[in-house]
Amino acid sequence: MAFGAEDLIGAWSLQSSTNFRDGVGSPTFGEPPAGQIQYTADGRMGAFLMDPAWAANGVVEASSFTEFFSYAGRWELTGDQVRHFIEFSSIPTKVGTDFVRTVSVIDADTIELTTKPETSKSGAVYITKLVWRRHAAI
Repeated sequence: MAFGAEDLIGAWSLQSSTNFRDGVGSPTFGEPPAGQIQYTADGRMGAFLMDPAWAANGVVEASSFTEFFSYAGRWELTGDQVRHFIEFSSIPTKVGTDFVRTVSVIDADTIELTTKPETSKSGAVYITKLVWRRHAAI
């Protein structure tokens, strides 16, 4: 089954978010996490990721981006890579950057987005794998 840009269009709910540092995984944004990503046909996107425990505690500010993170902008799909061009973000330093994710199809309504490997200042290599399930039509 070929996967194209039209297959991303719609709203998706976050099912799992796991950060791997040097191959060792740990959950981010809670267990289970909360989040939604949306892709529109005209090339716009928005993503909201949240730890439900953070939301329940009533604290106004998140102490880390693994409690709450949002961004929006444009998107494009090339092969199995989706690129998010960040125009708005809850982390100001991300505005004007872009995120590249590898898209893996798990089934017709479930995808996994994997971040590009990055190396921290300490030399650890990390990636994040996010599993998203398509919202059912209302």
